[in-house]
Amino acid sequence: MPFISTIIYSFSNVIRVTETDVTGSAIGTVTEWVGFDNYKYVWNVHGTFKETLFSSFTGTLLDVLLILIFSLIVAVVLNSKFRGRAFVRAVFFMPVIFNSQAIDAAMAAGSALTDAMEESGQDIFSTMFNFSDFLTNANIPVVAVNFLTTASDSIFDVISYSGVQILIFLSGIQSVPKHLYEAAKMEGATQYEMFWKITLPMVSAMIPTVVVYTVVDSYLRSSVNTVIATYAKDSNYGVHAAMSWIYLGVVALFLIIVLGILSKVVFYYDN
Repeated sequence: MPFISTIIYSFSNVIRVTETDVTGSAIGTVTEWVGFDNYKYVWNVHGTFKETLFSSFTGTLLDVLLILIFSLIVAVVLNSKFRGRAFVRAVFFMPVIFNSQAIDAAMAAGSALTDAMEESGQDIFSTMFNFSDFLTNANIPVVAVNFLTTASDSIFDVISYSGVQILIFLSGIQSVPKHLYEAAKMEGATQYEMFWKITLPMVSAMIPTVVVYTVVDSYLRSSVNTVIATYAKDSNYGVHAAMSWIYLGVVALFLIIVLGILSKVVFYYDN
C-alpha cells in the first residue's frame, strides 16, 4: 500500500483534512490529480534538488570506486597469514557488529575537534603540507588532483563503510580452490601475478554484490533524503513523493548500467 500510495501522490496535490483548527489533528487526506506538475516543479523550479542530486550522484560514484578497491585490498591482506590477524579482522568488522555507532561517534568528535582547530587557526597539518598544492606543483592533471584530494578527505568514511564489503570479498577469496595457488607457485608465479591471474578473476563474481550494497548504503545516507524529508514535514506529500521517485529512478538507472557493464567482464568459475 505505501508503494502504491506514493505513485498516486506523486501525480496529485495532496491536502490534509484536519479535525479542528485548534488541535490540528488530521482525519484524512484528499488527492487532486495534477499530472506531471509535481515532477516539473521538482526538476525545473526547485532551487536545490538537482544540485543536491548531482552532488550525491558524484559522491556515490566515488564511494563505489574507493570502497571497491579498498575492501578488496584489505580482504586480500586479511586472508594472508600474519601475527595478530584475528585482532585486525575484529577491528575492521567492529563497525558492522556495532552498527557503526562507535565509528559515527568517533568521527563526530573528530569533526568537532577539527572545526575547533580551524576556528582557532591551529590547523597544523594543512599549514605544514597541502596535498592539493603538492600534486599541482608536480604537474599532475587537475582532474587527477581533484580526485585524489577528494579521496584523501573521505578516507575515514571509506574505512567505516567498508566492513560488509570486506566480508563479502573475504568469503569469495576463501572459496578459491587452493590447488590453483599451489599450481601457480610451482610454475614460479609471484604474489602479484597470482593476484591478477587468480584472485581477481575468481572474486570478480562478488563485485556486482559489493556495488549494489555500496550504492544502496550510499542511497540511504545521501543528503538528498534530507531535502526530500522537508516536504514530508510540511505535509507536501505530492512533491515529496515525486522527489522520492526521481531519486529512486536515478539510482535504479545507475545500477542497471553498472551491472550491465559488469556482467560482460565478470568471471564465473565452472566446476
